Amino acid sequence: MYIHCADTLHVPRPLRTDMLPIPMGCVHLSVSTGCGGTTWALQQAKNILMQDSHVIWVCDNMPDGQRFSQIFKDLPPASLSRLHVSANGENTEFGVRSAAQFLTGLSNLGLVVVDNWAPKSGQAPSGLRDSMNILINTCDSNNIPLLAISAAYEDANNGGWKARFGLENCEVWFLHKNAVDPTIRELHTDGSIVKYLLGDDGFSPRN
Repeated sequence: MYIHCADTLHVPRPLRTDMLPIPMGCVHLSVSTGCGGTTWALQQAKNILMQDSHVIWVCDNMPDGQRFSQIFKDLPPASLSRLHVSANGENTEFGVRSAAQFLTGLSNLGLVVVDNWAPKSGQAPSGLRDSMNILINTCDSNNIPLLAISAAYEDANNGGWKARFGLENCEVWFLHKNAVDPTIRELHTDGSIVKYLLGDDGFSPRN
């Protein structure tokens, strides 16, 4: 079930340049274990909510309550009410299909997040992959950014990080720990690498 509020017409403002990189179109964020993928997405959602826009959040389980409170602690209730959460347990496909239907009737939508869209091992069910592609196409048709998060893995033969499942028409970003200093997180996007520190308030650029 979605937690939602009444729609509000508004044109989103550009995000400040000191924020995290802005997902444009579909971004598949492939994350190594314990790197804070959900936290990264919560910060993205916060940036959109601060613009008085709506966010749809689909997940298997609700985000950790303490981290949720830390990230959103300075958001007014009116802004937080524009976050529409659908926690579906193991039935992620249902949440994804519902999101595709829900977003077409919601004005001023700034971001759709699907956290842990695929299992950490094995193959993603074909129905789930089909549902994700429908959601991707629906978001694209409505010019709404989509952030899909799944677990990454290291290729034992060729080395490097790999996205466990491919999604059509999505740019792949990787988030993992620095090989020398595991307290540092690295975001790899199309040939560029940005380093971050992860604290109680989320990610901050490492100078």
